[in-house]
Amino acid sequence: MTTVSAAYQTALPSLVRKNLRIKKGDRIIWEVDVASDRVYVKAAPVDWVAYLRGAGRGVYGNPETYVKTLRNQWRRS
Repeated sequence: MTTVSAAYQTALPSLVRKNLRIKKGDRIIWEVDVASDRVYVKAAPVDWVAYLRGAGRGVYGNPETYVKTLRNQWRRS
């Protein structure tokens, strides 16, 4: 348990810092789930490009089919 200061600040408990391997100067991400009244804390990636690489894979299904469908729609216009 931690206490919120008058400036709305708090310290990360040592158990959280150790489990997430957070060191001085590291950044963290706070995610709030309003529906369940829960807050999730995770260490922010050092390299966002590497972290997000491939995140969109499969969003459009087969890319060739997707592009052909778009091109066919353009030709009809």
